[in-house]
Order: sequence, then C-alpha cells, then structure tokens
Amino acid sequence: MKSILIDHDDSFTYNLRHWLKPLSSEVTIVNHRELSSAPDLRADFFILSPGPKKPEDYTDVLHFLGRLSSKTPVFGVCLGLQLMVHSHGGKVQPYSPPLHGKKSKLKVLSEELHLLQGKEVARYHSLYCTDYPAEEFETLAVAEEDQCPMWLRHRQKKWLGVQFHPESFLTEKPELHLQIVKDWLNA
Repeated sequence: MKSILIDHDDSFTYNLRHWLKPLSSEVTIVNHRELSSAPDLRADFFILSPGPKKPEDYTDVLHFLGRLSSKTPVFGVCLGLQLMVHSHGGKVQPYSPPLHGKKSKLKVLSEELHLLQGKEVARYHSLYCTDYPAEEFETLAVAEEDQCPMWLRHRQKKWLGVQFHPESFLTEKPELHLQIVKDWLNA
C-alpha cells in the first residue's frame, strides 16, 4: 500500500511517519505547498499531518481535499482533522488555554473503539473542532474532562481523524490506535 503524508511544517511529521510504517510499505512525505504543482498525486491512502496555523490558512490542502474521491482514505491528525471538518463547513475555534503536552483520558462513544476507553492520549493543540455537521461527521470518542472531540469519522467519505497525537510517547497504547486505523482502512 502506497501512502502520502501531507506535511504542514510540523515537528511531529517524521514521528507520525514512523508510527504509520506498519500500515504502509511506502510512506512518502509531501509538503502541503507542493499540492498545487502536483495535481495528479496518487496514493492508496493520504494522511494529513499536524501543524501550526488555522485550517483556512491551508487553501492548497482544502482544494486538494475537494478534488479527492469520496472513496479515497484520508486520516487526519490534529490540524489534519481540523482541515477535514473545516472543508465541510464545520467550525474550528481557539482552545483556551492551549494544550501542549497534556494527557487526557478518552471517553469512547462507539463500540468499535471500546479498547480505548479510559486510555490517555497526548494533546498538543490551540484549536479544536467545535461545531460540525452531525449528518456528515460521527463522533467516536471525546476527552473525558472537556468533551473535546478526539476521534471523528465522516459518514459518507472514507475519512477518519483524531485531535490528539497517536504518535506521541505520551499516548497510551499507540498500537491500539494504529490497529483501529488499520481496521478502518481494510473495512
């Protein structure tokens, strides 16, 4: 399986690539600025990395998402999730105070994530998804203490995203999160 990891100039990009290696024999990193000059980018699976700024600052990525087939798998992490939500009219707002290196416990809302109930995840974000169309996105898990969406899945497109960093050493049982992504890819 060939995958492309779209980099948003984030220091976690190579950690994320390493975490994803068991899913894909080839994980190619492409900077988001290259998307407009590579309109025919092809892969079995796309990953949207974390990064700085707001989703609306990444018009190249938003246009790219708009061109993808609804059957093309896309997995977003942190900013990647926010980009997916923003591309469908959802709201991404400042989170106060910003979280950088904070652990939160998951509250699972979907049976398929039951093994993650109460597991700690690493949060590094100053923005979060506050309002998104429920007919388009299903909330699979939230943070226990503030109900911030942690796992979202698109209902019609093959899109899955997390607000936390599964590749961080602070995330408990990262292999369980990877297995869920693998199961989703193979479904």
